[in-house]
Amino acid sequence: MFETSQIVTKALVLAAGNGNRLMSDVPKPIFRLLGLPLLARTLFTLEQAGISDAYVVLGYEADRVRRGIEKISRLNIRVHWLHNDQWEQPNGLSVLRGESAIEEPFILAMADHVFDPSVVSALKEHGCDSDGVNLAVDYDVASVSDLEEATKVQVADGRIVAIGKSLKSYDAIDTGVFLATPGLFEALKKACANGRRTLSAGILELADSGLAMATDICGRTWHDIDTLEDAKDAESKLIANVRKPTDGPISRYINRPVSISLSRLLVRTPITPNQVSVLGLIVGLGSAWFAAVGGYAPLLLSGLLFQLASVLDGTDGEVAKFTFRTSVRGEWIDTICDQISYFAFVVGLIIGVHRSGLPDFYFFWGVVGLVSASASMVAISAYLIRAKTSGSALSVPYSFKSGTGLISRVLKVLQYLGKRDMFAFLAMLLAIVGQLPLALPIVGIGATFILLPATVAVNQRPFRQRNADQQPEMGLPMTTEDSSQAAECPSDPEAITVQP
Repeated sequence: MFETSQIVTKALVLAAGNGNRLMSDVPKPIFRLLGLPLLARTLFTLEQAGISDAYVVLGYEADRVRRGIEKISRLNIRVHWLHNDQWEQPNGLSVLRGESAIEEPFILAMADHVFDPSVVSALKEHGCDSDGVNLAVDYDVASVSDLEEATKVQVADGRIVAIGKSLKSYDAIDTGVFLATPGLFEALKKACANGRRTLSAGILELADSGLAMATDICGRTWHDIDTLEDAKDAESKLIANVRKPTDGPISRYINRPVSISLSRLLVRTPITPNQVSVLGLIVGLGSAWFAAVGGYAPLLLSGLLFQLASVLDGTDGEVAKFTFRTSVRGEWIDTICDQISYFAFVVGLIIGVHRSGLPDFYFFWGVVGLVSASASMVAISAYLIRAKTSGSALSVPYSFKSGTGLISRVLKVLQYLGKRDMFAFLAMLLAIVGQLPLALPIVGIGATFILLPATVAVNQRPFRQRNADQQPEMGLPMTTEDSSQAAECPSDPEAITVQP
């Protein structure tokens, strides 16, 4: 048995079928899901999972599929094209096309299966027998939308006992992602000699020898796409994954529904996430300009535009995740655009208050808030520069979030009031009722007495702990859906300890 995750750098991807059930005018591998061809989505996922070389088996309209993928220049994974002349035959023949190219353990995946990179990571972590396979399975059978077409798996003590679509007794569903060895090729050739040409037949050959393991994906995202209804279900799952546990109530219930609808349109265009970030900045600067003009109508437009900029602040990240364009550089662009937009809005509102001749109370708190907010932005940027692992302000680990005292509990509630989504929404409401200048004392008090102390504390922590035996948790992103999901999944001891 091998267990190290670093020895698996190759993948075999099956993309030979025509996918007639999808009722599409393009070959199934280049059918677009949230702006990306299915095969490209699989390749990006494998790339994120640490795979450097993908051997893709084509068949139906192979040239068209290949051209559709090769024009995606930002794919960094090396793609090697294989061809199956008998693509209309069972998929075991497509797997056998990889025998001449792969002589080491590899990931086997399907081009029409959407799955999370952590599925591959789980397989690598558990390893597999030196001549066998390890299949990622889903024990949550009830969540499978098309159970009749799903490949069922019967498992006992971490080993596959039976597999097939027509099984009457089963424990889990085949997700279509395997950690395999060249032993799979031998098993498939043996099955073909007996007239059975499916991949499942090869897995059964290994299962009969006790060489077919099963690893529970434990709630990780995956979906098999055979029909348009499947594609809609897969989109829903991917969309659900972009929602963050750090979202406040305004983002969760108001901004996200709007930004996701906008993102679903934008992924079908050439617009990039960074361009969306810049668009959000332009909208924010427009909001600042109207705030500086003063008067009910300009201030109303200012509040509406500031709220729109807040929505776009979520859209850029969604487009990045949907299309595999996330990067530290993109996070920095997003953060800088947000900071400039926020700074400009406060400056514009201070100018508007001054021009309108309102009491000095508004001007004073506006200036105080501007200074405090600017200092907080500098502190956040300093932390991100030092950490180097992220450009997102959401990755700053405020100490009160892990605290249990009264102050920490109070700050956990108040933090949502300091989020941009909440402030922008409140500013819009104030603008509607003609009270937008009240946003200035809110900024002044909140930035001075809550945001600034918290951000300064983040940057002081490394100095306070410089002589500690254990280094502080610097630069680690806040828990994401993927990482928390993996952390909650218990290891299957049988799958790890059973020897070949």
